[in-house]
Amino acid sequence: GDYVWKISEFYGRKPEGTYYNSLGFNIKATNGGTLDFTCSAQADKLEDHKWYSCGENSFMDFSFDSDRSGLLLKQKVSDDITYVATATLPNYCR
Repeated sequence: GDYVWKISEFYGRKPEGTYYNSLGFNIKATNGGTLDFTCSAQADKLEDHKWYSCGENSFMDFSFDSDRSGLLLKQKVSDDITYVATATLPNYCR
């Protein structure tokens, strides 16, 4: 299954320097799976600890904790199985 993932091309926009209004990243299976797409969310103000869908008809959701640059992912496989993953992302300011 697609349960080993690589996160790349992460971006986040903080218009006031204190909160995100846009987040996105690429997620790809690294174990021979077919998962490979860009996941993103935009809002006037994205909320920490809130789950956002990676897209319409997506089986993947994400949440971001800006205080620790923590990305949480969950993939609903079936009614009984959900995979969950975490990653801490480096914080670069441009």
